[in-house]
Amino acid sequence: MSEQVNQGLDRFAKLSGEFGAKALAPIKEHFPELSEFIMGTAYGDIFQRTTITDQWKEVAIISSLITQGQFEQLGVHYAMALSVGITVEELKGVLLHLAPCVGAPRIISAFNVLLSTLEEIQ
Repeated sequence: MSEQVNQGLDRFAKLSGEFGAKALAPIKEHFPELSEFIMGTAYGDIFQRTTITDQWKEVAIISSLITQGQFEQLGVHYAMALSVGITVEELKGVLLHLAPCVGAPRIISAFNVLLSTLEEIQ
């Protein structure tokens, strides 16, 4: 494994903890090439950059996932957002702010993922 992938894995583990490890495990086991790509490119390169704060990074990713209707990865990014200091109330504020743009059904789904994530990490 390259140094960049190892740095990415360290970054991912620091941000997402056990919640992220559980989500990443099946990808690492059954599709290791994808895991290495994600860890090397996203977490070993882009997430290492300091142009914006970790909080901004998570708000951007969460907003993008919701806009795309990609709810499966939201839990990991909610856990990461909480680990970098975003509060539950701020996450709910992001959801509310997105409602006029993406519609209530997507926000309800995103909120349900938030509730499930909070139950699992607490």
